[in-house]
Amino acid sequence: MSRETEKGLKELQKSSDEHAEEAVDEVSVNLFSAQSLVECIQKHAEQKTQSAETASDYLELARWAASRKKRAEYLRKALELEPDNLDARLQLIMRATDDQMEEQLLALQELLEAADKQMEKVGAFKEYAGEFWTAPETRPYMRVRYTYFDVLISCGMMRRAIDEGQRLLELCENDNLDVRYQLMHLYAFMEDEMHALALHKQYGANEETQMLLPLAVLYYKMNQLGKAEDYIKRLAKVNRNTKKFLRVAVRNELDEYIDEMGPYEYVPFTLEELLDAAMKARYLFDSVPYFFEWANRIVSAKTSTKKSAGTPRVQN
Repeated sequence: MSRETEKGLKELQKSSDEHAEEAVDEVSVNLFSAQSLVECIQKHAEQKTQSAETASDYLELARWAASRKKRAEYLRKALELEPDNLDARLQLIMRATDDQMEEQLLALQELLEAADKQMEKVGAFKEYAGEFWTAPETRPYMRVRYTYFDVLISCGMMRRAIDEGQRLLELCENDNLDVRYQLMHLYAFMEDEMHALALHKQYGANEETQMLLPLAVLYYKMNQLGKAEDYIKRLAKVNRNTKKFLRVAVRNELDEYIDEMGPYEYVPFTLEELLDAAMKARYLFDSVPYFFEWANRIVSAKTSTKKSAGTPRVQN
């Protein structure tokens, strides 16, 4: 956590205490907290502008800049100090090619080639084989590669995206960027049972939301409904928000709930995690228009059976 973030959090706590009575519900509290945090950090970042000296300083300023114009200014400053700074180059590319997917893809390919040369030059591929991200100097490279992976998915280049996802896991076996979840959704989309099961096993075959949900979709797509039912029931067991999520999906209200999600990382086994999966792997769920209705019937029937079993009979 940066010094600016720490200062912002302290000031946020003070401000939250002063305005506690004005927040009438949890949503109000969350919105107020998020807005206040950003405002506090921006204020401290502005104060730091005069003392910025390194590319890292300007990258931090760009992160909390109040406008796109100011952000670009800080990023260019970072590049003046470090012409090969991957983070600055990546952010400028994404800004310049926003909503221009072909240009974005080409620019990222060129940046990735340059990034590969940087890592090769310093011997990172040998020194940190399988342990990228654990070394801070490899993180800009991983961010470039992950962004390229994400853009390939957005472009619908799924087989190429799978290759990139597998490469990311080779570089970082611990998977600090949670690539395995998106990769699992891609395997489900391609109906690649062999690689899906191998990936699940590779990470301990754990009962995780973003493993069980795409596996349920995979077997639904393959018309192996018994296996699909097993995975959806296991999902409902470990994530108690599954039933609510499916109801929301059936009512076509996913976008409304996604829009209300906060800016922070989700907590595992929550509704937010399910919504995150629906948002990031929309391509998968759009490919199975009746899956949510089917899964909702399975989970609802399971709940109804439990209630019936627990209700004593009244004898006349």
